Order: sequence, then C-alpha cells, then structure tokens
Amino acid sequence: MKTFLPYLENHEKLMEKRMKKSGLTITISGLSGIGKSTVAEAVAKDLGLEKIVMGEIFRSVARERGMELEKFSATREDEIDYQIEKKCLELSMRGGVVIDARMSGMVAGDYADCRIMLECDMETKSGRVAKREKLGVAETKQKLGVRDTSDSAKYMKLYGTDGSDPSFYDAIIDTTNMDIETSKKETVKIVRQVLKDKGLL
Repeated sequence: MKTFLPYLENHEKLMEKRMKKSGLTITISGLSGIGKSTVAEAVAKDLGLEKIVMGEIFRSVARERGMELEKFSATREDEIDYQIEKKCLELSMRGGVVIDARMSGMVAGDYADCRIMLECDMETKSGRVAKREKLGVAETKQKLGVRDTSDSAKYMKLYGTDGSDPSFYDAIIDTTNMDIETSKKETVKIVRQVLKDKGLL
C-alpha cells in the first residue's frame, strides 16, 4: 500500500507502525461546489461508513480568522494543507470512512478501496451552489473560479499535482446532467460495482 503523494511517505511509514486498517476507505474528489459532501453522505449511509469532510477544517480556520473562504483559500499558509493531508492519510489508513476532499484520492492512494472523481461544468455547479446558498449565479461563479484556481496552484506548488489526472481514479462521474438524487444513486451504484469487481463486496 502507498500514498500517491511523495510528501506523505515519511508520515506514512511512521503511521504504519500504529495503524491497522479496519473497514473500507472510499474517497470522493472533485473541484469546489461540485457536490462531494452530498454524494459522500449517500455512499457512507449505503455502506455503513463514517463520512469525513476535510473541507470543514478549512472553513473552521477561515471562520476563526474572520476571513471569507475564497480569500483564506488564496492566502493560507502551507502548513495548514500539510496537516490536513496528514490527517486525511491517517483516516485512509484506518478505514471505515468515506472521505470528501479534493486531494483525498491522491492522499489515500492504495489505501483507498475506491477512488471517485466528480465532474460538473461551471455553469451547472454555479447554479446549484447559488440556489443552495441564496447568492447570485454570477457572484457564485466568480467565487468558485477563484477558489478552484488558487487551490490548483497551491497543490501544484506543494505536491506537483492538483489531483485532476483521471488515471488515479477508479471512476469519473460527470453530474452535469444529473439532479441531486440521481447523482447520489449513480455514485452509490458505481462505488458498489467497483468494490464488487475488486472482491470487496
């Protein structure tokens, strides 16, 4: 087993002596506002696993500092990312979880029993987020664009990848033409199929 991020290899070796995997590890990756948390919740419920939303750590630190998420995303210090990725790796090695985080598939690597990447065009996801958060579509589109761009630049600088390479995932699911319920059902179906194909269900 091995994480896909070389930066985490030393932490992985340290944790190998303390961790024994118990239960499945599923990762849900994708850009901001794409519906990772909603889908992760459905998968966790279906498989009886714990849902982990790594983005909540970002949001809580941003709130503590009194900063808007987009500004915090663009200016946060590297150490915050390092600590979050280390925690994500530990959870992946422990198992029994569905992890919602953009880099979760890369972090978990071979510890993940199923790695899913969600995709959706900007117009569609902006509309969904705007409706959910009661904001204007243009404003939402601008905020999501800023966040995605700054996050991609940050991850490329830190790790040499932003997690967008489809070859790292068991399945890519485009939710552009799906409503929320269909997205959840389709993801659960695909995760189950991947697990069955691997002999894990």
